[in-house]
Amino acid sequence: MKIYEIGQDFDNYKFFVFKENDELNKGIWDFRGQSLISGWKGLNLELFRDKRKKKDKRSEDFDASCFFSGHLIVNKRTSLLLSEKLKDQIEVLPVNVVGNTSEYYFINVLNTIKSLNTESKSNEEILMMVRENNCVFNKKNIGPYIIFRDSIFDDGYYCTDEFIDFVKQNSITGLKFTCAGIAE
Repeated sequence: MKIYEIGQDFDNYKFFVFKENDELNKGIWDFRGQSLISGWKGLNLELFRDKRKKKDKRSEDFDASCFFSGHLIVNKRTSLLLSEKLKDQIEVLPVNVVGNTSEYYFINVLNTIKSLNTESKSNEEILMMVRENNCVFNKKNIGPYIIFRDSIFDDGYYCTDEFIDFVKQNSITGLKFTCAGIAE
């Protein structure tokens, strides 16, 4: 079974970035799969504008944005679909998108598991495996999860073919999936 890292489809869609120097965004790099709902104050995001390009032909009409893996932002329709499919595995938390009246949400994936097989591997070998997208995942630890975080590399979101099929079946746009390795 293949395992994928969730990312942004930069070629076809614009994306959200964190509003610079905003107090609400300060803890964003500390999200590791813990529940955030009780202390959630939000995030302030903005659509990325490349100042070097006069015309950017990428679409602003997307359902999901994932500029940094592990920071999945989705529109209301997609948040409802994910909430139904992933029930107790995610938190759906509101965010503010500067200059946008549509509702968007941060998807906090709570499934943090020991998914990478790191047995008898040095730290250098583990890092090389991750960098080269040649990871070996523990299939038995992934079990029923179709989206998850790894307990070591917990700042990214990984998924299975079932999650990708769900995205395709529901015509969710804006995401790209990069094969990170296989689950044995």
